[in-house]
Amino acid sequence: MDRRAIQSQLPKGAKIYLPDEAAKKRFVEERLLRVFSQWGFREVVTPTYEYFDVLSLGTDTDLQERMFKFGERETGRMLALRADITPQIARIVATRLRDEPKPIRLAYVQNVFRYHDPEVGRYREFYQAGVELVGLEKPEADAEMIAMAVEGLRVLGLSRFQINVGQADFFRGVLEELRIDRVQGRQLQDALSRKDASTLEQLVRQLAPPASTAELLLALPSLFGREEVLERAGALVKNRRSERALANLAEVHRLLRVYGLADSIILDRGEVRGFDYYSGVHFEGYVEGLGADICGGGRYDHMLARFGFDCPATGFAFDVGRLLLVMEAQGAAVPLPGPDFFIIDFTPEKTAALALSRRLRDLGASVARDIITRPLEESLAYAARQRCRWVLVVGSPKTRPDEVWVRELATGQERVLAAKAILDQPAVHFPLTPPSPPGGEDKGEGGGGAHA
Repeated sequence: MDRRAIQSQLPKGAKIYLPDEAAKKRFVEERLLRVFSQWGFREVVTPTYEYFDVLSLGTDTDLQERMFKFGERETGRMLALRADITPQIARIVATRLRDEPKPIRLAYVQNVFRYHDPEVGRYREFYQAGVELVGLEKPEADAEMIAMAVEGLRVLGLSRFQINVGQADFFRGVLEELRIDRVQGRQLQDALSRKDASTLEQLVRQLAPPASTAELLLALPSLFGREEVLERAGALVKNRRSERALANLAEVHRLLRVYGLADSIILDRGEVRGFDYYSGVHFEGYVEGLGADICGGGRYDHMLARFGFDCPATGFAFDVGRLLLVMEAQGAAVPLPGPDFFIIDFTPEKTAALALSRRLRDLGASVARDIITRPLEESLAYAARQRCRWVLVVGSPKTRPDEVWVRELATGQERVLAAKAILDQPAVHFPLTPPSPPGGEDKGEGGGGAHA
């Protein structure tokens, strides 16, 4: 094989972010971290790899099988790249933060690694931005997660999205009522996850449950919609566990109405994805035109107990790669500015150029210098390609030795300024106002693990 072809190869599921792509990715991550911070969450950074047996405490068998594993040279113990942030945070809270006042609000933006065939917008290494809220079992905590997810989508300039909300304990109550074995329960769960009505009907005939339970099971795929779903489900349910789950979901929905988010919420009583992971309310976010969730999360009250600390918790995460896809599809603009200044210097001593560079950087501006010797028009073309805002030319035939020729590339406007005037009062001559983010500034409220 040609050496250049070998050098260009990447492992399956890996991705390179070129400068513009990296800038968009960083923009999304920083905007989401700002939302998290505004809701009182503080960033935590977890290790890229840990001992496999420790990570396994907080993950199911399926995820364990998809971890990238390797041996530790010194001890021979099995290590694994993190496939999920939530179990790491659960362990950190259980071991390092258990005595901290509750609730604990933690945020993260990190990469995770999972061995599977690459999916739409997701690779074997992908990036998540999420939060974990530990120590609150009230419905307000679940509503806060969903409200933050909506605000994050709005801050990124996205529209035409919906949040599908389920309650894992609702289906657990139905299974308890049936008193069937694990295999039969899994078959029902699989049929519901696929919304496969014909298979569900066949399974219900085989199980022959009481008429009221059969009616509820067969109705589950259709218990999907707005607030009226709560009333329809309430008329069918006959067991206490499912009734409590329904009441919990109704209170979360009431709080979301208070946030002003009811129009973005779809209630799904037949949603069983994440059934083995979540302990209560869980949700997934979808955007029109992408057949995959862009965020997800929910309550996982059992997780911390696996690490010896019984404490309620909830959280969610965005899939950054998928967010970038839908932002592009919806035309949600991401500012991609180049350097504020590009300094071209035709003098041999470079004194003025270096002084200008330092002064402007001290002001907080980004400054690149054209170190290559080439004709002015070629340097101007390069500056335009780099999306520079202003070009400053020192030693131009158009100016005196103590002057600088200035061009604003976006408008083509030109002027001549004294170098001393720029050094003395740079802000007077160059207003450095940042571009506005998509979606405008944050408007306030309302705006995983297996999360995402």
